[in-house]
Amino acid sequence: MGVIFITGGPGTGKSTVAALLHEKLGCPLYEFGWIPEFRQKNPHTMLDWEEEETLSVENLLLVTDNYLRHGFDHVILTDIREPYTDTVYSHFAPGNIRLFTLIAEDDEVIRTRVLTRDNGNAYHNAEEAVKIGKRFRNRPILPGEKRIRCDNMTPEEIVAEILKSL
Repeated sequence: MGVIFITGGPGTGKSTVAALLHEKLGCPLYEFGWIPEFRQKNPHTMLDWEEEETLSVENLLLVTDNYLRHGFDHVILTDIREPYTDTVYSHFAPGNIRLFTLIAEDDEVIRTRVLTRDNGNAYHNAEEAVKIGKRFRNRPILPGEKRIRCDNMTPEEIVAEILKSL
């Protein structure tokens, strides 16, 4: 199969769904935030945040390519910032990546999730989360992308939906 790419705005359950899927499939899982940040090239040159983020995405793609080259059936990627969705999606051959975008039609569900989460995620900007979620909803659907409403399903139901699609 290849890459299972789970994307969506804050509060949609990407990390929870990815972790459950990881448990079911027993395959590598990478959240973008796990890629180390290195802001200094050498003692005299600092990276700006855009260059550092680009470097992190490129490193994530190299790691994923390596797992696939070594014969892993699946690699799960998640929590990649919106501007890099197209970059990651287009890196892999069309048959080697499945994109699942978690969306919410009910903005109040996202506000509540972001403000009351207790999973260690420090992001609590509910209004920004709603704006990001709207951008995901309004983005043109990519070829082969499957959108799943997360505001009316449990994480377990979302995982079952993803597994049916693989």
